[in-house]
Amino acid sequence: MKNIIKPSFKQKFKPRKSKNPSENNDLKLTSQMYFCLLIFQLLNLATLVIQLHLLYLLFATFALALQFIVHLNIARKGALVSRLSQSIKSYVRPKILPPWLMLLLAISGSVAIAVAGQTLGLLLSMMHLLCFAYSLKMFEIPRRKDLYQLVVLGIFVATSSLIFIQSIYFSLAVIVLVFGNLMILLNLFAPTMAVLAQAKLVAKLGLYSVPLAVALFVGFPKLSPFWQVPSVESAKVGLSDSVKIGDIAQLALSDELAFRVSFQNSNPEHAQLYWRAMVLDDFDGVTWRQSRRDLSQNSQNSQSGQNAQSSYGSATFEQANSSADIELRGTGLSYQVIAEPSFQSWLFALDFATSEQGNIGQRDDFALFYRGIISQTLSYQVTSYPAAKMSATLPDATRALNLLLSTDNNPKLLAKGQQLRQQYPDDRQLINQVLTELNEENYYYTLQPPRLNNNSLDQFYFDTRAGFCEHYASSFTYLMRAAGIPARMVVGYLGGEFNLSGNYLSVYQRNAHAWSEVWLPNDGWQRIDPTAAVDPERVERGFSTSLMQEYDDLSSGLFSLQALRSMWWYKQVKMQIDAIDYQWTRWVIGYTGQKQSRVMAQLLASLKQGKNVLYFLLILAGAVLLFYGYKVVKGKAKGKAEDKIKALYLKTLKLMAQHQLVKARSMTAQQFADVIATARPELSANFCAISNGFAQLSYQNFADDISQQEHAKQLIKLQLSYRRLRWQLWLAKLGID
Repeated sequence: MKNIIKPSFKQKFKPRKSKNPSENNDLKLTSQMYFCLLIFQLLNLATLVIQLHLLYLLFATFALALQFIVHLNIARKGALVSRLSQSIKSYVRPKILPPWLMLLLAISGSVAIAVAGQTLGLLLSMMHLLCFAYSLKMFEIPRRKDLYQLVVLGIFVATSSLIFIQSIYFSLAVIVLVFGNLMILLNLFAPTMAVLAQAKLVAKLGLYSVPLAVALFVGFPKLSPFWQVPSVESAKVGLSDSVKIGDIAQLALSDELAFRVSFQNSNPEHAQLYWRAMVLDDFDGVTWRQSRRDLSQNSQNSQSGQNAQSSYGSATFEQANSSADIELRGTGLSYQVIAEPSFQSWLFALDFATSEQGNIGQRDDFALFYRGIISQTLSYQVTSYPAAKMSATLPDATRALNLLLSTDNNPKLLAKGQQLRQQYPDDRQLINQVLTELNEENYYYTLQPPRLNNNSLDQFYFDTRAGFCEHYASSFTYLMRAAGIPARMVVGYLGGEFNLSGNYLSVYQRNAHAWSEVWLPNDGWQRIDPTAAVDPERVERGFSTSLMQEYDDLSSGLFSLQALRSMWWYKQVKMQIDAIDYQWTRWVIGYTGQKQSRVMAQLLASLKQGKNVLYFLLILAGAVLLFYGYKVVKGKAKGKAEDKIKALYLKTLKLMAQHQLVKARSMTAQQFADVIATARPELSANFCAISNGFAQLSYQNFADDISQQEHAKQLIKLQLSYRRLRWQLWLAKLGID
């Protein structure tokens, strides 16, 4: 009878695990794995570094540095030991902090976050609690489940940063970071797998999830968040609701994006692009502000969006068409605005603006506002009527507000206004006279105006005569009020840069501008820009040549990239990059709940038609057939090589049985290989090569990541091992060593 080798008792039954967890269940990782965990924790936390409190950043830095030093020392000792013995490759994580200290840190940190929650707000408090747990968890990963929790926490931290930054490039960086975290888990399951193969597998699994992600993005209801991104004074960017002489000139040096616009039809001329943000009609002699009534209402709107509807009117076309203050004339200009987070409430639009969105309102001064705080990228649709007549009749209270003067600060301008009124009874003649003086006399438009004593308009208008837009708009408005013409100052943006690749307009903070509005009988509020009289090129084309040279001089420095920015190829590359980011923002970030409702309504309406349903089913069936055909062809191509490897393994077992080495049915391939290594060690090398190839094919389930060419190479090696094994067995049978 043939000698059947049966598994021993130890092979049939595994030893029972000890009741002491430290003996069997402690997680052992290599030093490389520990360093990868530390590096990825640093990268995950770096995505939220702008939002995190300084105290937590110090704690997280100290925790990472402490763990890095400990593992670095262990790695150095392990390197010395590994030179003598190859048995030490991984180790149990050392207890860096005692349990009582971990408990104390957890309690004190949670209490500190709860106390700071009043200033941080709900969202940032949750972010800090998540990151704090992530930092502490790194000190305690004794089991495999703890490593799972650590990696999942890291993924949550990285993806949470998309709440605050949603550009396409940052999103791609976060996706790559998430894939890196997933590769850590894959490395735990398959430590011998090549890094490139791991990356391919994670990428393949990610691609498999794309159809489901797209379906959920398009069709899953978009619910409003239960929290709001907090608004703090330090986070506010762009224009302010109070303007002093020189404030807007400081913005002129900023390249930060304010908003982007995509027009439905043709693009307007540069001189027509006056983007109204807010109206400042309260002047104390130094600072222009919104009237106190507007400020109180705006404060209420910021605290509670529910009161905004009662504080101001709707911005819809129906509301404007029925209003006695507005006379809509001419053709509407439709466009989409994508505003960057400003942590303010005002919006940007051309006069006179209407919007059908429920979260947008309109103030009494015809400026649009958002019912809340713009803490994320906001997309809204606007239709403007440039020829509309605004406030043909002016209420007495509004007239008095826009004639109010502070007579103490600027007596010369007050006297000049009164003198002009005596010389020019007609309002239009008076306005033209002032503009003519600004154009013909020695007034200069500059980014570096001389410093004024107490922001004196008298000193600017009569002495220095050099200033930026707010200098001229403020002086002109004051002069109009002194002459008895209701006037107010408007701040916003002028112009922008058209991106020909994406066919949209980018408006930056450097495009910030201020102009005046005067009220004329029967004509209502009229825009008057005194800057156009001083520097017409600023209004018609943007910054003039002299102003651009001044801008370049102010922007240049030791580490300035101004020379690079002026190169043609740099501008073209930047234009293409900005166009890609704009399309991402428009179609993905701008896919709001209202857009989703419209898309789903159109989809359901089209599916009600039998013809469209048939097309949809045919497309779906075609996609399924293509996928099935691809899998079948791919399976056949790889199946040939796989079947040959299996056949070779069975052929090897038959050869071993002929020489009294029979594999029992209960044995796995690895167990039989261990038996052969013990019973016939001289055959182990060639037999284990064939057994390992079969085991990798059958059990590890990574065959899809191996190309057909690699399968063929592996088969050739296994066939060579089979021939060597057969020769060894026949030599042994003949008694030849």
